[in-house]
Amino acid sequence: MTVTVDDVVLGVATCYDVRFPALFQQLAIAGATAILLPASWGAGPGKAEQWDVLVRARALDSGSWIVGCDQADPKASDVQVDSAAPTGVGCSLIADPLGRVTAALAAAPGLIFADVDPAAAIHTRGITGVLTNRTEF
Repeated sequence: MTVTVDDVVLGVATCYDVRFPALFQQLAIAGATAILLPASWGAGPGKAEQWDVLVRARALDSGSWIVGCDQADPKASDVQVDSAAPTGVGCSLIADPLGRVTAALAAAPGLIFADVDPAAAIHTRGITGVLTNRTEF
């Protein structure tokens, strides 16, 4: 799904979608220069690292800004969770079209801000050829 805000096309994906590069490429082909990715990335050993790598990889795969917004880890704020439902790891981040982190949070709740330049996505796609050279297998 894409939406246009102030002439900027934004893609939208959720949580587990981050494991599927083709979705992010399709959003980029549809014109998205930034992709919003809300999540509740389940906590566990190595899960914060997986989240970081996957968000950055999807930025590279699609030549897009990725705004990865994960549910904060309740433990980071001393919040007791009585449910057996999964909790997030936090670690929200914004990755540029080359997969570099431009802003990030730790596990606790917070806000991050970054300038997201649509022209940078278009430029990156031109120099990497990531969308024009892709092949369906």
